[in-house]
Amino acid sequence: MTPDNIRSQRFGRRLLWGLTPEEVSAFLEDVADAYDNAQKWNATLTARVQELQTEIQALETRETSASTHIEVLRSATLREVEELVHDAQARAQTLIDEAKESATAMLREAEAAKARMQIEAEEHVAKATDRAESLIMTAREQEAAIRSESDRLTQSRLQLVDDIRADLDTYQKWLATVDPRGRARGRREALEMSNGDDESVSASGEARAG
Repeated sequence: MTPDNIRSQRFGRRLLWGLTPEEVSAFLEDVADAYDNAQKWNATLTARVQELQTEIQALETRETSASTHIEVLRSATLREVEELVHDAQARAQTLIDEAKESATAMLREAEAAKARMQIEAEEHVAKATDRAESLIMTAREQEAAIRSESDRLTQSRLQLVDDIRADLDTYQKWLATVDPRGRARGRREALEMSNGDDESVSASGEARAG
């Protein structure tokens, strides 16, 4: 039905209590105008709906494309991050392993150096100890030799004094028998010599005591 159909609509007439044709025509005109406006508004709304649907579809398409692009970027970013993390972990593990190897090698070298130094120190101590003992032994031997030589010299001196005294006594006895005039003087000299010998003997005794 169109507005023109409403306007051209005709009704049958009754003789009694019928409708006024002018009023019916006016009403039909109003209805036709209203229907015409409704159709126009409906057409406008339909066009607007189509436009909106087109825009929505475009937006959905763009959103889908954007979502797809975002998902691709997200996946690529995640892969890149995972690769970076994996590389970082591998590098860190490599550095840790190298550090452990270096520490182990340094520890072995330190222990070897310590062992060498300990051995060298023990050798030096042993050599020093042997040298000290040798020096002490040599010093003791020299001290014993010096003491022995000192004792021998002391005995030789005493023996020499005894021999000289014996020779003097013998000589004085012989002089007394040969020259009677010198007996008194010989006795005096013998007495003086005897006193001198006693002083020598006392001095040698003090030397031995010292």
